[in-house]
Amino acid sequence: MTHALTYRRISITNVVVNLAGFSPPATSLFSYIPWTCKASMPLSFAPYAFRQIFWGILAVILLAPLPLGSNRPLPAALLLAATGILLIAWSAHQAFASTGPEGPDKTRFKSLALPLVLYGLTLIWILVQSAPLPAPDAGMFNSWASPLWGEASAALGVPLSAHISIVPSATYAGTMQLMAYAGIFWLALLLTRDPARAAQARLAIIAAGSVYSLYGLFAFFGGEDWLLGNIGARPDASLTSSFINRNSFATFAGLTLLAAVSLFLERIRHLLGLERPLRRKAALLIEHMIFQSGWLTGALLAIMLALLLTTSRGGILASFFALGALVLLQLPRRTRAPGQPIGFAILIIVGIAVIAGGGNFIDRLERQGLSLETDLRTTLFTTTTSAIQTAPLTGTGLGAYELAIEPYRANDPNIFALWEKAHNTYLENAMELGLIATLTLNLSILLLARIAFRGIGARKRHKSFPALGVAATLLVGLHALVDFSLQIPAVAVLYAFMMGLAVAQSAPARQRAASPIQA
Repeated sequence: MTHALTYRRISITNVVVNLAGFSPPATSLFSYIPWTCKASMPLSFAPYAFRQIFWGILAVILLAPLPLGSNRPLPAALLLAATGILLIAWSAHQAFASTGPEGPDKTRFKSLALPLVLYGLTLIWILVQSAPLPAPDAGMFNSWASPLWGEASAALGVPLSAHISIVPSATYAGTMQLMAYAGIFWLALLLTRDPARAAQARLAIIAAGSVYSLYGLFAFFGGEDWLLGNIGARPDASLTSSFINRNSFATFAGLTLLAAVSLFLERIRHLLGLERPLRRKAALLIEHMIFQSGWLTGALLAIMLALLLTTSRGGILASFFALGALVLLQLPRRTRAPGQPIGFAILIIVGIAVIAGGGNFIDRLERQGLSLETDLRTTLFTTTTSAIQTAPLTGTGLGAYELAIEPYRANDPNIFALWEKAHNTYLENAMELGLIATLTLNLSILLLARIAFRGIGARKRHKSFPALGVAATLLVGLHALVDFSLQIPAVAVLYAFMMGLAVAQSAPARQRAASPIQA
């Protein structure tokens, strides 16, 4: 790093915009100001720093599932710390890179403005939930506070600060998690603008899905005490890999399966356009699957087999629904005609996986079917819906569901069971955040998916990336109706990264400024 006496045009706007990753304005509000020490990054070092940040975020995404899906305080804290370090590193890279900042162009930022504002408003509201409210005589603010604080103060004989949240510490921790997910999305958006980078990231996602699926298969068939102790298989014959809950791993595996199928469709697209008889096309396709893309076919089989062995009804059905949507979105209409062998190829892979590992899933469907009446979810949903009516606008505080739901369980026959989650992310958010904040949070995600969906039609090449983002949103959105997988940090960061990648690749090439630093 060099230092020299120099002049530099600066402004508050320049500093903020540089740190956020946007191109600075051509003019400044201030005149030239002498700086006695200006740090600049040598051009040869800039690509190295860019690569390290890129591989750093991939390491965070790939290692997050290892410690129980990062669903414990220590790994969750490490995940937050790693994300913060990467954001600081990116800001430093932008501030000191002599070639100038690298960030999203103004056109894309305009499309991102509304979802970012909605997400930011949600974060602000959650901070309000965790903050102490003014004195009891403050009128409106007093009506926002949970009545439990007044009861606790009277019982203890000690004045207590009132909060909207009944567990302010959990609400504050939840805010940090949501900020980390936003940081992962933002870094992915900035780092995967180059299609080659996006392709590398997709390969890393496929590799992660393969590794965790293979570990789960080894633990499932070889015993529970391999590598991670009793994690990997459940007594009820369900595969969980490094996650605690089978449904959480089902969502993770489904997301990585979408990435693998996305690459597979991209690789065989040229075969589908050949003017050959159907039998010849099918033969070429099988040959390609075995010889040219044998590793990818193996990854597809491993991930799909592990997914089926989770026996997660919601996770499996949501994954296959998203898989069908991905095929429809990614392939042009002419390659989806009945005379094309794409369905034959997918049927081969699905058939092998079902024969090898679908028995447990089918057995569970025969025992419990698809109805919610056979498990605890019906009671959870009805009780949570009733609880929402108590504080429909203010909520009980993010992360407070476990304690907030207890007073409403008087008629629950399983009163000694612990209700940690509502098994419906939308209902749980409505109870914790309130209806308005739940709407802004979910609408911000839907708007990102809309950007990706519009990118499918706007792109002539690399349609697979925005299509992957839309399919991933369908998967997590559907599964969130019956489970809480998106509340597991490892699943959330993977989805946030995939959405950042999808949005980054949603604009046509003419609207994407060339990356000034090529590694």
